[in-house]
Amino acid sequence: MESLRRRIAKVVRTSLRTSLPLIAAALGCSEPAPRVERPHFLVLSLDTTRADRLGIYGYERPTSPVLDRMAREGAWYERAYTTATWTLPSHASLFTGKFPTSHGARYDAEGPLVLGSEIRGPESWKQIRARGLAPDEHTLAEHLQGAGWRTGGVVAGPWLKAVFGLSRGFEHWDDRGITSVNGRPAASVTDAAIAWIDGASDRPFFLFLNYFDPHTPFYPPAPFVAEVVPPEERPRGEAKTLRERSALYDAEIRAMDFHIGRLLDHLRARGLYDSTFVVAVADHGELLGEQNANGHGNSLYEPELRIPFLVKPPRGDGGPRGAQSAIVQISDVFPMVLARAGLPIPAGTQAAFPPPPERPAFAEVNPLPRFGKRGDWRAIVDGEWKYLESGAGDRLLFDVARDPAETENLAAAQPDVAARLRASLESWIAALPPPSSTSGDATNVDDATRRALESLGYLHEAESPQDATQAPATP
Repeated sequence: MESLRRRIAKVVRTSLRTSLPLIAAALGCSEPAPRVERPHFLVLSLDTTRADRLGIYGYERPTSPVLDRMAREGAWYERAYTTATWTLPSHASLFTGKFPTSHGARYDAEGPLVLGSEIRGPESWKQIRARGLAPDEHTLAEHLQGAGWRTGGVVAGPWLKAVFGLSRGFEHWDDRGITSVNGRPAASVTDAAIAWIDGASDRPFFLFLNYFDPHTPFYPPAPFVAEVVPPEERPRGEAKTLRERSALYDAEIRAMDFHIGRLLDHLRARGLYDSTFVVAVADHGELLGEQNANGHGNSLYEPELRIPFLVKPPRGDGGPRGAQSAIVQISDVFPMVLARAGLPIPAGTQAAFPPPPERPAFAEVNPLPRFGKRGDWRAIVDGEWKYLESGAGDRLLFDVARDPAETENLAAAQPDVAARLRASLESWIAALPPPSSTSGDATNVDDATRRALESLGYLHEAESPQDATQAPATP
């Protein structure tokens, strides 16, 4: 009898060992995947893309099914802001973790770099001058390249041509086909990216892609117009109304989204998707009639300042999932990627990830006089409040939770709030070191500056490689 009991027990144990994994798999309870130690990194720049025009942020048109699906595999940040509302300084912030005053890439009427010398355009474009990334700034690509990552970039916008300094640290920088303000189409960017990924290498890669389609002028391919725009809203020929311009803008986003989908499908087919850390952010948004204006780069209103910020971690990573309410900025991509790579965050970095609780967002823009009649703009977003001021003396305070369209200036009605935010804004501006003093050792940032930036949640001290490696995985 005892022998029979032992035989029955053995059969039960064997059955459980073989059946439990099958039951768990059927219930979606498979064992966690191991963490990828040296993932691939893919950073997608969604040029000129407003957050409120993507489905993941609640938009009703089907502009972004690919990006929406990707975001649901990770996290998306509902309060994400750029640091500047045009291409060159915002991308420089992404690559350095610093604000434009400190990294140096900005409009400058006396600057040495001329947009009109890089692309075809009217004679007036020779007046569009800028300064590129300061020569002593070290980019995200340089840090990753030095640690063994294979680095490549494929770009579509004129301000990302190599002459402006953002190609630093990239072994491969493809800025071909950018001959006019139209830039390079998404199909070409994805084709070049796939070819580069397929290049033989046993090293992990860091690939930066700039998709330019949502930037003016709006000429989306007809199939994408048909997919997202109702027949009654489709323009015949050139867009003549704001409604028609807005419709074509949506179709451009869908065209970009489609070709991003081709790239992600290729990563899946190659078995690379699950080991790739993907970040998708916009460099800035776009005014489409709000504030009686179109375009970007001359102010800091919400349609220009708010951006999508989507993160898809490698399989096996921990970290946040779903919608996140913390304020993040485009500059936070820099420490986020370095931390996940197990690399130290350089001293003087004006960004942090995960973002400190209750940290405000700051932004600045320096329009050329021929474009911006109100001078330079600065802004702070703190909780539900947003304060802006211009070089022409404008002082604006908005409750963006209650008044997202920024129609009611509360500066006079809420003088204490305006004064508090203005003081924080002035402290931030005063604390930003110029480009010549922001790289190298921490001693280049004086104690008063360091304390001011730390108090605002915007200075990152150097970490040792061991500290970075042992830090919790970020999404």
